Amino acid sequence: MTLLDCTLRTGGRLTGGSVPPALAADYLAVCARLGIDVVELGSVHDPADRSAPRAALLPVPLPERYGPRFSVLLDTAELPAADAAATASAGRIAEELAAGAATVPVGLVRLAVRYDRVARAAAPLHHLREAGFGVCLFLTHIDLASYPELDRCLGESAALGPLDAVFLVDSLGSLRPERVIELVQSTRAAVSAPVGIHAHDNQGFALHNTVVAGSAGATWQDAAVHGIGPGAGLTRTEQLLALLGAPPADLAPLLALIATHVAPLKRRYGWGAGPRQVMAGLARIPVTSVTGLEPNTAP
Repeated sequence: MTLLDCTLRTGGRLTGGSVPPALAADYLAVCARLGIDVVELGSVHDPADRSAPRAALLPVPLPERYGPRFSVLLDTAELPAADAAATASAGRIAEELAAGAATVPVGLVRLAVRYDRVARAAAPLHHLREAGFGVCLFLTHIDLASYPELDRCLGESAALGPLDAVFLVDSLGSLRPERVIELVQSTRAAVSAPVGIHAHDNQGFALHNTVVAGSAGATWQDAAVHGIGPGAGLTRTEQLLALLGAPPADLAPLLALIATHVAPLKRRYGWGAGPRQVMAGLARIPVTSVTGLEPNTAP
């Protein structure tokens, strides 16, 4: 099982920049101690796009001889539609990541692409792979795919060639356990790459869906400390590790991190499943489409 922790990226989305440096420093130390495999630093953008946020990927120096690998997320919706322009944009991003490799050695890029637009990932994916990066597909809104659409999506994914993993992303927090099993099994049958799960907690199913995905054969699991992230939040790292058998003594520093750094952020930003998040997950629609209920304090 490969555990990828999204705390720095989803926490940065929540705060509109980077997480506080004290949180980042203590978090990196905890991740190394707990044996987390991959730390996702943030989202990357084309350096030529002056309107994109330019927050530092890592707001603190990296500890010496650090264990976990580093990943970043690239949203293909932000890239040009034309293959040549998308390749050029990916090239600039790859150059920027390579230039910062001495400070932050990113080895893995996750390409976020909606399930019905997989072809848009082909050009940047091939360029990043040729530049030496591991590449994953991050298939968003996958619960909306009909059976023919899912077959087409997975066929196009398989045609992209070698991938480090294919992630099923519960963008709307709408996935039920039985659907998770179905999606994981279908993906494993169609794609040779390992399958991963990225679960949102709108209905309170994030941890359960992550575990169910593992039982169905998914070998990559996403989580974030205390579920930190916009809206309902994600699978909680501390709960997943406990379920996977981490002893209490090993979890103690992580729980201390939550009490010291993350709980104050939750009081300020208030992520979690309020009535709107629950209704949106049940209805398989964006939370912004839910009206007539008191809004949650999360953005």
